Formats: sequence, C-alpha cells, structure tokens
Amino acid sequence: MTDPYDILAELYDAELAGFDADLDFWRSRARGRVLDLGCGTGRVSRYLRSRGIPVVGLDRSERMLERAVAHTPGVFFFRADMARFAVRGFANAIAAWSSFQFLLTREDRARCLACVRDALLPDGLLTIDLFAPVAGAPATSPRKLATEFAWEGRRVSKFESAKRAGGILSLRWEYLAAGKYLADVVQHVAILGRGEVERELEEAGFAVFAAWRDWRENPYADRGPRLIIDAARV
Repeated sequence: MTDPYDILAELYDAELAGFDADLDFWRSRARGRVLDLGCGTGRVSRYLRSRGIPVVGLDRSERMLERAVAHTPGVFFFRADMARFAVRGFANAIAAWSSFQFLLTREDRARCLACVRDALLPDGLLTIDLFAPVAGAPATSPRKLATEFAWEGRRVSKFESAKRAGGILSLRWEYLAAGKYLADVVQHVAILGRGEVERELEEAGFAVFAAWRDWRENPYADRGPRLIIDAARV
C-alpha cells in the first residue's frame, strides 16, 4: 500500500516551507541529542541542527526522507515505522505536527512508546504534539479550501474534507493548480484526548509533567488548538 506522504512529499514541503511557529518551542525542549519521530521532510530537524543541536530523524516515507536528506546536511535520517525501531542514547524524543496520531491503534502507540523509552537516556524527555479534540464535532465536515501556497511557480489550492467514526478522523486532501488535480489522498489519524494519551504514557513508563494548548506554552484546559504533552522517562 502506497504511503500517502510518498505522493505528497514535494507538496508537503512547499506547503510548510514558511511555517515556523513551533520551531522555538522544539528548541526549548532540547537537553541534548534529539530523536525526531515522524520527521517528514526534516523541517524541525533542520532548524534544530542550525541551532547546534544534534538530531536524528525517523520517518516511514521514503520520498519524505529523500527530501530531508537533500535539504538537511549534517543530520542522519533513517527509514522506520514509528512503532518498530531500535536506537539508543537520546536525551529527547519529539513527535511534532501530530505525527503520533498516525498510529491508529492503542497497540501500535504502546509499541511506539516502548521503542521511545528504550531510545531515551534515564530521565529523558518525550514531547508529543497533537491536534486537540473538538467537543461536539460533527461526523462529517464538508469540503473547504484549507490553504494556498506556491509550488514550482504555480499557485496550489488545498481542499480538505473530513469524516469521524470510531475514534478515527479520515481526512481527504485535494491539491489543485489551475483547476487540475495534482494529488488526491485520504489520510487517517487517531482522535486522542488528554486523559487517553496520559494513561498510555504512564502505562509505558513515562511521568507526565505538563500539558499545553499551543507552542507558546499556555496551559491546556480541555481545549486547543493543540494538545502538547511533556513526559519524562521513569
């Protein structure tokens, strides 16, 4: 089965090219060597490296990693499933931009957290950035223009529609330029609340010590837009 991000790698890179709202937050978390889980095209890894922070990136998409390697000299990237990898000796692990939510089952998330715990040094820090659940969200969200961005001299429009069922959010992304389709993919992500994530972390051997609603570190109080959790390996 083709990974949607293998199809979207170039468009994803262009869409997030100017996005930097979370970068200083990730730099503030670094205590030493950082493992960037679901690193994509290396946006966060690249920034951390530019600030002198040693970082290693992991992603399952071959095409995303190709772009990460091409644009991020000095960083080692490797291809692996977030729920099945083995590395050691990290002070931090980060799961930016909702990457943890692409693990759809509790079992896969537990396997991921076990791998992360093994990767971290004693008292190492894990930070997970999720989109916050919305109470009373409808079962379906109609197609709408989500964003526009430049790519290869063209203006690209990204349309998004969504369906929610059984704790899974199915997102359809349509990318068009001059009325012609560039890509049309469906991606599935888990809808995770604070209590659920904190229980899974504690069961995996982490102690949760903070929850934030945004990258400016405003405390989380049952509403987002983000749900960002800091937890320490115990």
